[in-house]
Amino acid sequence: MEVYLDVLFLENIVMNYLILSVTAKFSKRKATNLRMFLGALIGAAYVAFIVLLPGEKAYYTALSKILLSLAIVAVTFSPQKTGAFIKTLSIFYLSTFIFAGAAFAFLYFNQNGGFIRNGIVYVFWQSKWTVLFLSILLAGIIVKIFWEILQQKFVKEKLLVKLMVVFEEKAIDMNALIDTGNSLHDPLSDMPVVVAEYNALKEILPHEIKNIFEESKENDLESVTYIISGSEWVSRFRLIPFKSLGKENGMLIGFKPDYIEVSGTEEEKKGISNVIIGIYNRTLSRNEEYRALLGPELI
Repeated sequence: MEVYLDVLFLENIVMNYLILSVTAKFSKRKATNLRMFLGALIGAAYVAFIVLLPGEKAYYTALSKILLSLAIVAVTFSPQKTGAFIKTLSIFYLSTFIFAGAAFAFLYFNQNGGFIRNGIVYVFWQSKWTVLFLSILLAGIIVKIFWEILQQKFVKEKLLVKLMVVFEEKAIDMNALIDTGNSLHDPLSDMPVVVAEYNALKEILPHEIKNIFEESKENDLESVTYIISGSEWVSRFRLIPFKSLGKENGMLIGFKPDYIEVSGTEEEKKGISNVIIGIYNRTLSRNEEYRALLGPELI
């Protein structure tokens, strides 16, 4: 069969770019289109190189392919810590296996469509774009299913994260639950709302706001409006309607913090300033496993 190097090069750029896109999604690491293109280009150049030099067996070894993977991940994502690098590399391999498995499946059902040599898939020119398209389609379906499984496992099953709330240079730490049912937004600013227990927040709240909760006036709309409007913090506090937390038509007192910081691990921290904290004057967890509820969009 004839192998068209330009077509093989283009196919590998497309597949590598898609693999890196999936890696970025799963690892939650940001990578520009240029960086992903450069990473895809490195992988495609390697394939073209070993096709042009078929006698250089050193480039077919597992070690050379591992070094190639390291280079692609380093160029695309530039992870600075060892743990983050290993995690990203593992997800890169997983994404590669998904796409490679899809391509192998179509070659199996279409045995005249191509062959595999030295770890490279060669496709006959009559069917190359069909196999590429169908492989991408199947891989996309697998990725979607796999992503939904991950979401169900790590989000729906009470994934806990560390939450730090900073207000007027005062900070408080607590555990937060990622709750897919929390889609609450401030109606004025459309900022997402984090629901947190009053007892977890009271150390950083202004005196007059604490009095509302200490005197159980949070449900007295007239009193709350009067107190907040007379406070020097009036621009930072607002009332947020909600339909959950045991009430069909309730009202939360909320405030805009300086910022919050969400961290799953020591290596993964995310600072967010455009957010509202809704104050809930009850406990959210019976065993105090968590004291705040976060929407998935804040992760």
